[in-house]
Amino acid sequence: MIVGRDSSLSVAESLIHVGASIDVVGGRFSGRSAFLGALQQRLVAGGWRIVQVRGVASLRQHPLAAMHLAGIGGPADTKTASTIQSTAESLRKATNEPKSVLFLDDWDDLDEASWGVAELIRRTTGLPIVLSRLQGLRARHTPSGLVASTLEPSYVIEMAPIRFEELEQAMTAHIGGPIDAGTMSRIYAKSGGIIGLARGLVDAAMREGRMTKSPSGWAAVRDLWSPGLAGIVEGHLENLGDDARDALEVIALVGLADVDTVRKLISWETLELLEERTMVKFVASGTRQLVSVVPPLLVEFFRHQPLAARRIRLTELIVARLGSDSQANVVVANMEQIAPEVGEADALFVRLLRERARTRRIVAGAEWAENPKPRTAANYITALLQSDEGHSMIEEVVAKTKADAGDAAGRAEFAVMRADWLALVNGDLDAGLQLLAGEVAQLGEHGRILDAAAVRLETMLRGVPEDFPARLEVTDGLPEPVAAALLETQMLVLITQARFADARRAFESLGKTRGTNPSTPANQLFGWVLLGEGRFAEAVRWASRGLDESNGLLDLDGTFAHGYLLALASTFEGDYDEAERVLDTLFAIGDASPLLVHIQLGLLSIGSVISFRRGNIALAERYLADLDNLRVSSGPLPGQALAWPRAQHTAFVGGPKSASSALWAAGQKFWDVGYRFNSLLMLLTSAEIDSSARHLKDLKAKVAEVDGDFLHSLIEFIDARESRSASRLLEAADLIESTGRPGLALNALRLAVDLARATGDRPTVRAAEAKRHRVNESLGSRQIDTTRFLATAVMLTDREMEIATMIAQGYPNPEIAVRLVLSVRTVESHIHRILRKANLVNRSELIDFVNNLER
Repeated sequence: MIVGRDSSLSVAESLIHVGASIDVVGGRFSGRSAFLGALQQRLVAGGWRIVQVRGVASLRQHPLAAMHLAGIGGPADTKTASTIQSTAESLRKATNEPKSVLFLDDWDDLDEASWGVAELIRRTTGLPIVLSRLQGLRARHTPSGLVASTLEPSYVIEMAPIRFEELEQAMTAHIGGPIDAGTMSRIYAKSGGIIGLARGLVDAAMREGRMTKSPSGWAAVRDLWSPGLAGIVEGHLENLGDDARDALEVIALVGLADVDTVRKLISWETLELLEERTMVKFVASGTRQLVSVVPPLLVEFFRHQPLAARRIRLTELIVARLGSDSQANVVVANMEQIAPEVGEADALFVRLLRERARTRRIVAGAEWAENPKPRTAANYITALLQSDEGHSMIEEVVAKTKADAGDAAGRAEFAVMRADWLALVNGDLDAGLQLLAGEVAQLGEHGRILDAAAVRLETMLRGVPEDFPARLEVTDGLPEPVAAALLETQMLVLITQARFADARRAFESLGKTRGTNPSTPANQLFGWVLLGEGRFAEAVRWASRGLDESNGLLDLDGTFAHGYLLALASTFEGDYDEAERVLDTLFAIGDASPLLVHIQLGLLSIGSVISFRRGNIALAERYLADLDNLRVSSGPLPGQALAWPRAQHTAFVGGPKSASSALWAAGQKFWDVGYRFNSLLMLLTSAEIDSSARHLKDLKAKVAEVDGDFLHSLIEFIDARESRSASRLLEAADLIESTGRPGLALNALRLAVDLARATGDRPTVRAAEAKRHRVNESLGSRQIDTTRFLATAVMLTDREMEIATMIAQGYPNPEIAVRLVLSVRTVESHIHRILRKANLVNRSELIDFVNNLER
């Protein structure tokens, strides 16, 4: 707990040696008591006599309680005056040695009489006093706040938050092992370097399984926020009055806001108090001063509080003080009804998200109305995009904003927002690109942000531009936001082209290994790098962690981005229960921002594919109808292709060969526009369903041009299957399983067993059977799809398919029972299950369904 305090300890020790008194000042959990303990050890080693007294909050009303509990004096006389005199004499005797020092821990909780006795002895004998007190209490006050002009001066040693390296050292020592770099950065970011909060965070995470041991050290596998942290955070808020606490929660609800906006919500006096207590921080942003709550763990605490009445009251306060226009009134309107099928936890989360989005819209709108410059306009448009009712305001905001005012960074942000609106919402890519090209020359170095935006929009809506390397080059000396925009767009393009090693280098160049934020595009994209590299388990952990963090921050865009990757990874794995759990939460939120139309495309595609594979035709076709209404039908990342669910539909109704052909044609088109990751997944799936020598040769050549085990493992499986090599299938199964497709691995092992048995290769049979058993054991109770595009196999068992075929041939139930040696009741039960699985109404629809199947 004293890591990083060596210099302060040395200073304190030297001050005591010259008879000076010390105030150790810091917030709750800043390590003040631990610092006092370490200083005591040093002084005792130097021959000093230590007398220690500790304040007790519940005994502050009892005169001399702290002194008496420390064994100094006692209630020998009922008269206050003589009791004070006897206590003072007792303290004088306890500290009469030349090298004596009095330690007063938790001075803020000390009773006035005990402090008066200590101060008396210090003034008359020169006794040095070391006390610990909370940050923000002004000097020359007594513990209860009385003005005391006669207090002796003392030196202040502040327990400031410690640096990243120091916190990492302290936490490593605390848990007895290293912590993963990404997890450590989250601990540091949430705790703000306050060591006690960090320790409580780690303890709760380990206790609740939110951190588990991995090869790189202890790593977070879930959001680090825990209800068990509420007590710790409440302690951090101790001694904060009702007004100050309300003010702090209001700032947390509002988020990072301009100081002029915050001033409309709370008084200067309260704001100054919060700053003195180091609970708010002022951050310069161009010509503006932004206010935020620190540490960030406080924000999560307020957002997780299940106090609806309090939240409504504070939201009404925000509306009342920022204005009563129609946009503001939306906030205090009745909450929308959440769909009844949404679980309670999801419903609460959705309400919080909507509430947060509305609050941000009001605050951003107030800031823009007062200062209609590009930066405030961009913030306001971002907030308006979070809700359908705000879209009609965006054109008005653009028209009324002074586009040439403000700093270059703000103007660049505004130009990018306008271009995104034109290209992604209005569907006019050329107009968006023209706008960006017209603004570049006026922005100097910040014009490179517009270059990055242009490449991003072209990639998303048209294909990867051939000249992207030159347009995205990062030169020395660029401002950090400019370099970050270029590198983030590099990551998108490189992932699109299945160049995962290069994408990883771009991510590492961003220097985001510390202080990562799930909201940043780079962190949202890095999960795709891990997936492409074949590090499936890490990709799932990354996406899960990002989703949990985004949920905790009530960050809509981050929730959709990380949730999309997690849902798709679960679909690849064949774990449809997990994929549907994520989809349920995301769909409950409602439509994503229209700027995230490609993620919406991917989510609807995943939902349709899974529904077809599970035989829920009505839901699958509803998703397909929603897909047809989107403005886009393809995108750069896997899953962003209308061709995928349509092919699944074709396979479902009995046309696997037609589905294979459709996927192959779509995959070739994607390859031609540079969507290589998406293209190869479609081409490989096509070959998996129905391969030919010509297709396989072309496919192997294409896969050789990219890197990453995720794609290479699939071609290894297909090639091993076509060569009918049991030993190669065994090797391919290992690689397929490690890259996240256990169902396909089981298929490879099943085929290896069949091939080995046919040739009498018993050792290979035993090896394949052993691996099948191990894979099945690793899955536990999870139901994993092993058939993928073979939709009829997903729906019906062999017996059910046999009965369905006989029904289509015109056999009545009794004759089916005789032919299959079953009871009529058993046949009827099978038919009932067939109708339910296929979502069919009657025997006639079943006959039509079977007749549409390809043999």
